[in-house]
Amino acid sequence: MLAQSITDLIGNTPLLKIPSEVHGLKNIEVYAKLELLNPWGSVKDRTAWGILKPHLDELNDKLVIESSSGNTAKALQMIASLHGSSLKTITNRIKVPEAKDVLKLIGTQIQELPGKSDCYDPNDPNDPIVYIQQEIAKDPEKYIYGDQYFNDLNRKIHYDTTGKEIIDDLGKVDYFIGGLGTTGSTLGAAQRVKEHNPELVAIGVVAEKEDYIPGIRNHDETLEVGLFNPEFYSEIVTVNSHDSLEAMMKLIKGSGLLAGPTTGASFLGALKYLKEVDDTLTETKKAVFIACDRVEWYTSYIKDRKPEWLGEAHSESWKDDVRPNAETDVSADRATQWIDDNQPLVIDLRQPISFKMAHIPESINMPYDQLDPMLNTTNPFSTKQKLLFVCPLGEKSSLVANYLAGKNAQAFSLQGGINAWRDQNLSLERDL
Repeated sequence: MLAQSITDLIGNTPLLKIPSEVHGLKNIEVYAKLELLNPWGSVKDRTAWGILKPHLDELNDKLVIESSSGNTAKALQMIASLHGSSLKTITNRIKVPEAKDVLKLIGTQIQELPGKSDCYDPNDPNDPIVYIQQEIAKDPEKYIYGDQYFNDLNRKIHYDTTGKEIIDDLGKVDYFIGGLGTTGSTLGAAQRVKEHNPELVAIGVVAEKEDYIPGIRNHDETLEVGLFNPEFYSEIVTVNSHDSLEAMMKLIKGSGLLAGPTTGASFLGALKYLKEVDDTLTETKKAVFIACDRVEWYTSYIKDRKPEWLGEAHSESWKDDVRPNAETDVSADRATQWIDDNQPLVIDLRQPISFKMAHIPESINMPYDQLDPMLNTTNPFSTKQKLLFVCPLGEKSSLVANYLAGKNAQAFSLQGGINAWRDQNLSLERDL
């Protein structure tokens, strides 16, 4: 095969039949669409090509701008550089060091906004899209905006190519499974496959709340994506990062596929759904999931969660010692009276900029990202004073309160977080 350009190698990826010994299903053949064999290593190569191909003539005079912390940014930068341009990515935070290093190496301009907490906040004003829109407004002729979360070209390239290739290679497909990040690859490919088989069952895979799996969103974050079409999917399956890495390793060892964490998540989501239906089948069915990334980009991510796989000792975490306790919850409808009666120290775990916008009167700000590592070595709070922890939705605050309560602290969590407080109270202070 002779290629005239590296972009000629985008797409036309093979399907790999996963051995039944690996997936354990009796009546379903499982195939991986090997998007990790695209030239820059991920399914996002197609996405970037679909977005930029209509603009190739403009690239020499314009800068590409996007919000991406990984594979989309990498592919956009590579295509842009081939045509005399570059990429500026504006992102809340790049969580995988290898991804940041590669982006720097290939010439990407990176603007990271003030550190977004791992404590998900739907009201966080540090929205990269807003920053991008402000940047474009300063000089509209300077930029080509990828807009991967809302740009239908993202979906269309996978409808035109990924889905078509699956039909050409496999014919009728009964189940299609893919992770939901921008949601364009899974939606576009599955729409095309469903045209060939209207009975297709499409499954989307998301991460658990407050968990992080590179390339896909958690359940709350998916609602922010303009391309997300929840009605299209027969089911949305939720997976966690720990089990996804185990599934990734099963693929690596059992199939010889150097797949990454997001591929592991998609494979895990496929098995969670397919195992429920496998015993009910009377004829052989076919399932396809997207193998969307390679493992090499994510060694630090893996080391952080599975250090023993890399010959390192597992680091103990305070989260390992959390024991759920409903008695630590203070409901928003009685929180005002409870605060008046108990005079607790109210500790807001959100980022400073969110705290500055609005907070419970007389509360203090201690971002979760700073408190998290501290709790591994010490309890910075007095056991003699009642504590009320607050976060956006009440999830991280509940973890902290339950842990400290188990250490004899008088710790409580605002149930439903600052959002529930807003619904019940008008008394929020602002720092001007």
